[in-house]
Amino acid sequence: MAQELLVNEQIDAGVDFVRDFNDYVSVAAAFWIRPAESDEWFLYVASDDIDDTNFDVAYGEVFRRLRSNRRRGLDPFRVKLVNSSDPVARDAIDIRDRYPADIPTRYSGPTLGEISIEGAYIYPPLPAMKSTP
Repeated sequence: MAQELLVNEQIDAGVDFVRDFNDYVSVAAAFWIRPAESDEWFLYVASDDIDDTNFDVAYGEVFRRLRSNRRRGLDPFRVKLVNSSDPVARDAIDIRDRYPADIPTRYSGPTLGEISIEGAYIYPPLPAMKSTP
């Protein structure tokens, strides 16, 4: 299979979604990952407010917000919600904070958390989050 590129349309749609979703729960981190075993990119959204007791409700909110705003370039099945304490979120936050910038950070290390990756794209913290560099 051909490798899928993360394109500006997806990056911008991710920014818009994360800003909007931040009205629902406080977003601690947001980042795209292309796992090593996949050709697709996934948008991870980490929050202290998401846990085992409300994952289903939070995913319902993802679908509601994406359906109501018809964001191009963002498939709700590519959004992954995690608690901020999840290892993948902690690593993304550490990398983001280690290389602070007003633009997203590209990361090409071998892993993020416990996930083998081909690449990652880590947004800066809200409200500084901007779309494309």
